[in-house]
Formats: sequence, C-alpha cells, structure tokens
Amino acid sequence: MMNIKPLLFGLTSLIFPSNCLVCKEVLSGVKSVDAVICETCEQGLKPNTQPFCPKCSRHLKNPTLDVPCSECQRREPSFNQAWGTSFYNREMKNVIHLFKYRNKIGLRHLFQKQMVTFINDYRVPIKTFDGLVAVPLHPSKMRERQYNQSEILSEMISRVFNVPVLKNTIIRAKATKPQALLNEKERWTNVKDAFRIRQPLKLEGQSILIIDDLMTTGATVCEIALTLKNSGAKDASALTLAIA
Repeated sequence: MMNIKPLLFGLTSLIFPSNCLVCKEVLSGVKSVDAVICETCEQGLKPNTQPFCPKCSRHLKNPTLDVPCSECQRREPSFNQAWGTSFYNREMKNVIHLFKYRNKIGLRHLFQKQMVTFINDYRVPIKTFDGLVAVPLHPSKMRERQYNQSEILSEMISRVFNVPVLKNTIIRAKATKPQALLNEKERWTNVKDAFRIRQPLKLEGQSILIIDDLMTTGATVCEIALTLKNSGAKDASALTLAIA
C-alpha cells in the first residue's frame, strides 16, 4: 500500500507553508514531515568530533593519548563516562532554548537524529546499560513548563535502542536556581544534595545512563551520578545532546 503521508505533507506545505523555527524563512524544498528548521540552520548544528576527552568527551585541540581534559583533571567527575553529541555553538543554543522554553518539541526528531548518529558513529555502548534516567525537574518547574525535555530525549533514545527508561527513579527534591544564571562554583553548590532516589533496591548493581540536553560544567550529571552510585548503582554514565 502506498504511503500517502509524504504526499499529504507536500500538498499541505503548498497551501500552508511552514517556517523555520530558527530563521523564520519558509521551509521550501523540505522532504521530511518531521522537518522544523531549514537546511541552512541545520547545517549550523555541528556534531562533536574526535579527538575528545576519554572521560567527558569535550573536544580537545591538543590531545594527549588517553589523558583526560584539563577540566576532568582539575575536578574528577563522579560519572564513569560522558558523551556530548554536539557542540554547544550559537545555533545549538538557539534550538535548545526553543525546545526547553518555547514548547517547540517538534525539534525532538532532529535531536534524535543527531544523538543516534553520534552513538552509532562512535560506538557508544548504549545497550550495555540496564536503564536510562532523565535529569528530573522539580515539581514546581514541571507544573510551569508542562514537560521535561530530558524525558523526551530519553524516550526517543529508548525507542531506537530498546533500553528502558527508568521513570520516577530519581526526583529533584530541591528547587534549585537555573544553572545558566550561575558561575561555575555556584553551579556545583546549587545542585548539592538536590536529588533523591525512589526504591534504591531497584538500582542495586545496575548500569545507568543519565540523559540530559546539555553539559557545561558537568555539575548536574555528576551530582546525579554520585546519587545513583550511593544508592547501589554499579556505574553511572551520561549522554547529552550538547556539550560546552
């Protein structure tokens, strides 16, 4: 049976043309029903590339074989390993802002493509993990935003690689300030003891992959990794859409 979805999309686009979420230009010549930004803006989203830190995956300009980056040497992360799939450049900053704060969840298809491509290209051992854990929002923030962008990303990764999302495993027990408004030292203090584990017995001996949209200092994923390990997890690593 012929798939009429692309045909309907094409006819609808002729009558009601869509606009790029970033530059607002008409999405002309778009072939995918999931397209929400134009090709020019999408090309501005740069994937993270080797060489990068073997611990946190920050890109290295002057790498030394198997030696962690200066940030990881200065403050050893509590996670086992972290992967950031894209550079946090101006274009990525714009689309993450739209995704998190402007309800543009249609961007999830673009983000899924970026994350899955990175996982496959760099052979991230995602199927060795027992479960995925999304960075949680505080209940007050969840009521305000109505969705958790990290949960959306984790669910899409789960569907592709068949690794379960461990929902309601970890909660944000403290209403922290937005990390983006704080300096590096304040970010680490801000998330200290901010998370709690529900039913820690379920984590005993498990390998957990933390999913988030962005890693900058690494304070949030490090605090979550430490919380998971203190509750019995064997190891805790992280996968983020972007890395600064």
